[in-house]
Amino acid sequence: MKVSFLIHTIYGIGGTIRTTLNLAEELAGRHEVEIVSVFRHRDEPLFAIDPRITVVPLVDTRPKSPTNEKEHPLALQPAECFPARDARFKEYSKLTDARVRDHYAHSGVDVIIGTRPGLVAYTAQFAPDHAVLIGQEHMTHNHHKPELRAEMRRYLAALDAFVTVSEGDAAVWREKMPLPDTRVLAIPNSVPEPMVAPSDLSGTTVVAAGRLASEKQYDVLIEAFGKVVAERPEWTLRICGWGNQKDRLRKRIDELGLYNNVQLMGPRSPIEPEWAKGAIAVSTSRHESFGMTLVEAMRCGLPVVSTDCDYGPREIIADGVDGLLVPVGDAEAVAAALLRLIDDEDLRRRMGAAARSHASRFDPGPVAKQYEELFASLGAGSRIPAGCYAGGAGAHLSAVAGSPSAEGASQPPAHGIQLQEPVADCVVEHSGAVTVKLLGERGDVSQLVCVHPAPAVADLVFPFDADGRATVPADRDFAEGIWTCHTAGSGSREERRSLTTRAVDQRGAMRSAERLRSGDPVRTLVPYVRQGSLSLRSWARSVHAESAEVTVSGRDITVSGRLLGEAQPTGDPVLLMRRRGADQGELAFPGTREGADGFRCTVPVGAPVGMQVAAHDVWDLWLRYAPDAEPARIGRFLDDVVEKGGVYPYPPVVVPKKRPLALLRAMVRRLLSKPRDEVTVKIFFSAGNELVINVVDKATG
Repeated sequence: MKVSFLIHTIYGIGGTIRTTLNLAEELAGRHEVEIVSVFRHRDEPLFAIDPRITVVPLVDTRPKSPTNEKEHPLALQPAECFPARDARFKEYSKLTDARVRDHYAHSGVDVIIGTRPGLVAYTAQFAPDHAVLIGQEHMTHNHHKPELRAEMRRYLAALDAFVTVSEGDAAVWREKMPLPDTRVLAIPNSVPEPMVAPSDLSGTTVVAAGRLASEKQYDVLIEAFGKVVAERPEWTLRICGWGNQKDRLRKRIDELGLYNNVQLMGPRSPIEPEWAKGAIAVSTSRHESFGMTLVEAMRCGLPVVSTDCDYGPREIIADGVDGLLVPVGDAEAVAAALLRLIDDEDLRRRMGAAARSHASRFDPGPVAKQYEELFASLGAGSRIPAGCYAGGAGAHLSAVAGSPSAEGASQPPAHGIQLQEPVADCVVEHSGAVTVKLLGERGDVSQLVCVHPAPAVADLVFPFDADGRATVPADRDFAEGIWTCHTAGSGSREERRSLTTRAVDQRGAMRSAERLRSGDPVRTLVPYVRQGSLSLRSWARSVHAESAEVTVSGRDITVSGRLLGEAQPTGDPVLLMRRRGADQGELAFPGTREGADGFRCTVPVGAPVGMQVAAHDVWDLWLRYAPDAEPARIGRFLDDVVEKGGVYPYPPVVVPKKRPLALLRAMVRRLLSKPRDEVTVKIFFSAGNELVINVVDKATG
């Protein structure tokens, strides 16, 4: 049979998109499957889409597209068939009304699944006569405002089935909105087997994932983790996702002084490699319709700490067996649960094993079977399609709204979005070696070719074996910089193709420092996806000062770390600040040695302010580890985060502007530029992950 999913957009990132793709891919093995994406706002989807699935974008809103339809005459008129109380109503128009109606008038589908309230309404109005109509609830009954629920009643009554993702929510729908002719039931979201090996739970990282939105209550999590850090300062929390609460959460992290322990990682897709880096997963949501991130983490072998919110977590987690449930909004309880798993490694491992085993019930296979049984029980594929291919659309609910005019709203062609070839997975092994494994048909591909941007640096070539696996040894000499990865046959350079990557498992890079032997040069290689293709970031230094912790107060910035490589430290270390540009200058601040190779140095923020020569001064940080040795640049390379600037931001310090009597030329420049009274001093990581201090007039910021 032909199954059609109607979704707002398949080109973004989020739980509804992920679970739609998981179910669609499983069904595609036995049925014809299409995903109708009302909007196309970027060229390619962020998630890989199985080539067996046909993707049908209806309205092109790509900013740089020559067919951008934001100014289409019908797009400027409000929708007539989309519920006005749906939160996305303003994005819909007569154009979307017409495009959805026209598509289903000629689609010949047997099953239509609407994935949000407004699209459930479209399903009820525009489906062919013979199609089975299913609405999905990816939120909860209580999440929707009463006005939207009232508006949706007639659309829900026209469905054959309405599917929630938890039995608790289904019960509420059945009680609060009885629908005599619509079957209301629960089928959970599906989560496939991870594309990476499960976590070994040996690290010191707690992972959370989801939109940075108020309902996720990350402020509670951050407060709780402050209590964890007070007892276990070596542990860190990574929060993956994006959203409108980012700035507020960053401010709270800074207020609590947790910027060394709590990182906002930004969106991560696929998410499985990030779960696998963790030892514990955590969720502090105020409410969850399901809790897809919980299942994802459990499938990667992580025990989960979650708030016991309505409705999903309590149907996913067996409290005390594969995770711990805590009261909503209780930071003390969240901290206590995390510390319980941190301090009891045996318990953590038992719960992790149970989590992985129990979460297999959410595999797409069993979930798809429940949907197929629902399709069959509703007569999908057996209904008589009387005239449905010639104008039957809308018969299910023709009295609800008039058919919008399709004049000027010609239907865009359907197209299938397929993975580019070749495609590979990439893993950093415990040894530091990087393994690239081709997926699917390899064709004539026989070589992995790594290319450095500098023409003088020779390409490095590694053969693929009979299993499609190429290994880059940990001790191979890579020049520092960004290497792009290509595949090639045995022919000419023109046959090279960039290498699309499904998943990059960077866990081995998190242990780079552990592999270094005393006196050896510092070399590390971290794979990552850059502009859609596999790249390798290489750092190679004979001597390197690896920063560990940066502490910012109102008066000082303290940097600590380790001296690594071919260095022979003598005496106490000295931190050097060297100003870039024509007005070069140098400041020196004595520090202390900690152990054999550790250092700690403090910079008074007033020092570079007193030396300010421009509205924006930039100072690089170096470590002098011996009086007669060349200083080493201070940076952070030996982990899995390739671009640290946005992940490890440190709070700025605002101080009064000083006016030194020395440096007459600098004084004149400041007078001519009419300097402001305050200056912002900020330490951060450069594009190359080296520490820099900016001194910027606040007004020019």
